[in-house]
Amino acid sequence: MTGKFLLIAAAALAFAACSDEDSPREKPFDGEVVSFEASEHLLDAMTGDDVKLGPVTMSLMGMGDYTYTNAFCAKEYAVDADFDGMLFSTADQNLVFNAYYSSQYDGWGGIGLSRMYDRNAAAPSSKQQFSVWADGGANGTETFAVFYDSNSPTEMYPEYMSDSGYPTVDLLEPRIVAHLYIANSTWVYNYFTGADTDSFQVKITGSLGGVEKGSITETLVAGKSKLSGWRKVDLSSFGAVDKLVFKAVCNYLADPTYFCIDEIGLLKPDVQ
Repeated sequence: MTGKFLLIAAAALAFAACSDEDSPREKPFDGEVVSFEASEHLLDAMTGDDVKLGPVTMSLMGMGDYTYTNAFCAKEYAVDADFDGMLFSTADQNLVFNAYYSSQYDGWGGIGLSRMYDRNAAAPSSKQQFSVWADGGANGTETFAVFYDSNSPTEMYPEYMSDSGYPTVDLLEPRIVAHLYIANSTWVYNYFTGADTDSFQVKITGSLGGVEKGSITETLVAGKSKLSGWRKVDLSSFGAVDKLVFKAVCNYLADPTYFCIDEIGLLKPDVQ
């Protein structure tokens, strides 16, 4: 795998509205890191070429068309029918990232990529669905993944759910995922205004051969506390997995269910 062997920033912190960018430095991670950068040559599953980010135009309800300047999702492959499945992979094709797009509703789910950062917006908007509440990707990178759980808000209406609506990463060769980094999307960060009932969590479940190996729930919003910047999440307790599934946990169906992921660290096969 063409992962980047980067110096991993940010010691594990208790939940707080602060950025990992201000944390002390850790020793280098002795493994493979998938950080979604162009240098890693992620493969577009539909073309077989390197993934290319660029402008993506969508029709937003009540706001007309809007162009996201630097993103990648399944829209261009859902012109005549819905897209639901593998969108891109790592260069060695071991990690597969799945996505959904509805040609009828001009809406997506699952996993996309972005280089859009926004810590300045003062009001929530669907125009922020590809933006992260950070100054860039984790640990100074440029590209990050946007995860949109489009299934959880529609679980009561299964006809609107899709196979890839829960953001899912498949590993064709089981590996121990040591960690990843998580951040709030700009939309979610601005959507929650500090009410005591404000809550937004992400449940990450690892499985192997269809058997659950463990789960971790990360809190990104709790009342007045909101994660700003990136936080490292330890997933090593799962052991070797061949699937990671991400689900948003929030109080109301209308809550936006977006979050951002970067720097997926994999232990080397010979130390598993």
